[in-house]
Amino acid sequence: MGRALGMTAEGIEEYEKAQAVYEKMLAFEMDSLKKSNIHRKIGDICLQIGKISKNPENCMRAIQAYQKAMEAYAEEPQSIPRAKVMRSLGFAYAANADLTNRAEDLRSAIGCWKEALLSFSISSTPWDFAALQQELGSAFRKLAEVENREENSKYAIAACKEALKVYSPKDNPHQYADVKICLGSAYLTLAEASERAKNCKNAIAAYDEALQFYTPSRSPDKYSAVKNNLSVAYLSLSEAEDGVENCRRAIQACNEALRVCRQESQAVPYAATQNNLGNAYLALAEWEEGPENCQRALEAYRNALQIYSLGQFPKQYALTQCNLGNVYLILAESDDTAQNCMRAVRAAQEALEVFNLESYPEDWAEAHKILWLAYLTLAEIENREENCLLAMEACQERLRLYTEEFQPLKYASGQKDLAITLIKLADAEFSANAKAEDCNKAVNACLESLRIYDAIMHPLEHAEVQMLLWAAYSALAEVEDRAGNCKRSIEACERAIELYEGRCPEELADAKKNLGYSLITLAEIEDAAENCLKAIEACRSAMEYYTVEKAPLEYADILKDLAFAFVSLARVQDKEESCKTALKAYKKAFKIYCKISTRMEDEGDPDAAEVRSLAEKCHRSMEACKGILKAAKRNRHPPSA
Repeated sequence: MGRALGMTAEGIEEYEKAQAVYEKMLAFEMDSLKKSNIHRKIGDICLQIGKISKNPENCMRAIQAYQKAMEAYAEEPQSIPRAKVMRSLGFAYAANADLTNRAEDLRSAIGCWKEALLSFSISSTPWDFAALQQELGSAFRKLAEVENREENSKYAIAACKEALKVYSPKDNPHQYADVKICLGSAYLTLAEASERAKNCKNAIAAYDEALQFYTPSRSPDKYSAVKNNLSVAYLSLSEAEDGVENCRRAIQACNEALRVCRQESQAVPYAATQNNLGNAYLALAEWEEGPENCQRALEAYRNALQIYSLGQFPKQYALTQCNLGNVYLILAESDDTAQNCMRAVRAAQEALEVFNLESYPEDWAEAHKILWLAYLTLAEIENREENCLLAMEACQERLRLYTEEFQPLKYASGQKDLAITLIKLADAEFSANAKAEDCNKAVNACLESLRIYDAIMHPLEHAEVQMLLWAAYSALAEVEDRAGNCKRSIEACERAIELYEGRCPEELADAKKNLGYSLITLAEIEDAAENCLKAIEACRSAMEYYTVEKAPLEYADILKDLAFAFVSLARVQDKEESCKTALKAYKKAFKIYCKISTRMEDEGDPDAAEVRSLAEKCHRSMEACKGILKAAKRNRHPPSA
């Protein structure tokens, strides 16, 4: 490593000596073309120094030198010499963009190369034409990552295809393969904006074609880079179809890359591949239960962090910390919830040491999303109010970036998450006024989300938010305007049911169960018989999906609600018959709860006590029903005098 750094330093010194010579030459009298040539050479030198030192100041000096060189061609806007300077100016802007992440510099580079192409045509200068089209493809793809993703990705694809009109697999195999790699990456970027499956498959096809020319033995660096790209493409495709299979293909591609990509000789590509390997295992963990995939993801991310230090690679370090945070959140679902949530919090906070709203807005928002979910999960097991407030703060931070105009779908998602948090916070409030305030804020967040998630374009998201609206109104009904808010909760539930019908049977059953609960509540206030009968119908409909064989606990919960609906009905009609039906339902629920709680106790499940408590409630309700029936029997057959 020391030798390589020494050579780099010596190289910069030699370039700087040459630069000093050319700058002295500018003091001599000479014609404009000679002076232009010297400025161009100074630009070339500054550009090389900038690439070696990774210093944007040198790139800016190169830009200024090329701009000086252009002055000699003011009256020859389409000459070949001017086009060559314009091409170099584009290289300088592109190099500066790589160092500063500035979209403005990419746009400038694209403008320069487009102008140069007015002089470099496919018929007269095919190789210059093809090389510039390839550069355009790369620049448009990079620009697509920061703005106008779909439009710029399509421009990148078009530019690559223009280059392929010149390069052929037979005559120019390596140039052809390089453009195929660029084309694959452009398709992959487009896949994030539209037609994910189709564009991922196009990317995979392009990468596979490039691999025909890059083998592990002859071109290990290129081979491992393309395999790494393939892993990203398969991982993206897994979000659209064949999730498990494509995650496994992504893992295989990473492992094939790592066979030739060594930490000692290719540290940065090695770290990138380990990071992608972690991403693939993380995605697979969401499909397959069990901690194994999460542990493999953690191992891969830790391998990447051996290279991605905070000092040398701050952005990559922060991205990997976000990935770690996501792994810990999955682990928190099944094991050491509090500990893994706090690990996720620390990972997100590490990422936020680098990411800020101004320079890395999307990554900054992702880190806050991890914080939101970690605190929200923690609120389920400890310090409910405090952790809900921390979750809400993280959620509100994300909404500083996303607005109805900028990333409207993410804005809608953020408002939905805010509603979830406020509903959970309302449940922790002791004051009726505080609970009402939280619920009203949750309602407003839902309504904001529904302005984006319309029922036609986003039916499932719309239905999900309607169910949150149901929860907010149901909680609000406990502290104010009971009848009005109960009716609003029912309306929200019914709208969700309309959208879930024929689409999502489990969500439909849940919605019908919740509708039954709200109808029972409303029956206590008005139209008791009518609302009880509607509640009974909703519960029975939910039980068509939640059978005792498939989901015994959910089945018992609905039985309990059904029994309560019959008890409520008994107050206004068919008293004995309704009580008998309620008693039967309570008995069934009681037996199921007892069986489940016994099994959970044997397994050491901490939730067993909660299920046992439900069994005891059913038993008390059974005794109450028996008491009502005995009293009715006595009234029918009073003892003789």
